[in-house]
Amino acid sequence: MYRLKNKCILLILISFVISGCAGYNKLLKNPDPEKRYLAGVEYYNKEKYAKSTPLFESLSSIYSGQSRDDTVSFYIAKGYYLMSDYYSAEGALEKFTRVYGRSIFSEEAYYMRAVNLYRLSSRASLDQSNTIDAITAFNTFYTKFPESEHGKDRNYFDELKGRLEEKSYLAAKLYYQIEDYKSAIVALRNSIKDFPSSKYNEEQSFLMLKASYIYAKKSVRKMQPERYIAAIDEYYNFISEYPDSNYMSEAEVMYNESLMFTQRRGINLDDELIIKK
Repeated sequence: MYRLKNKCILLILISFVISGCAGYNKLLKNPDPEKRYLAGVEYYNKEKYAKSTPLFESLSSIYSGQSRDDTVSFYIAKGYYLMSDYYSAEGALEKFTRVYGRSIFSEEAYYMRAVNLYRLSSRASLDQSNTIDAITAFNTFYTKFPESEHGKDRNYFDELKGRLEEKSYLAAKLYYQIEDYKSAIVALRNSIKDFPSSKYNEEQSFLMLKASYIYAKKSVRKMQPERYIAAIDEYYNFISEYPDSNYMSEAEVMYNESLMFTQRRGINLDDELIIKK
């Protein structure tokens, strides 16, 4: 008896779902755009975005060029965003910000697009094209709406910049790890130049010294003098920037060995070495 009662309840629920779906599909095909629009707004206000978004999409071409054009387009874009369909949202938001720059929804749309691209961006070890796009989108938003309340929260932007810094650091360090010391020196120097305030710069500066030292040590004899001089140069650069570094003891060892090499060869460092201030 208990199982029979549960089965009856289940059948009733299924019938309600089927009738509800049939009613919604009928609404989607309703020839009256006003009814579809009002239903879309009602579903949207009830946070039923999976139902509101298709309704607004069905109206997109109908309201094109009319007063509701930007409203419909905005609800489509925000619907995708609120459903966490960030790829669809990006297409809709990109179009909205390009076409409806003067809309009353413009400020929110520009900010939403920047955050949406943030959602699409990857961790530092992966491709950072969406991160770059997100940073560009935030900069555009800050320029267009400098007084916006949204602009006071810089956490997204700072995190995105941090990912690029980390990506640059990891890429440069990888050259060192695979023992391509010549490329490591160039990549580490460029990373420091691109991100002069990065938290990784002390380590990168030390790795430049270490890569220069190992590169000199492993070089053929005729190339060693100039490469040991370059290592000494990197040492002076390092200690001028980070005189209290935890890497100092290891840096001193490399400096002393490089200095001993030049002394054995009778090299006058005052003539050969250009110490960067």
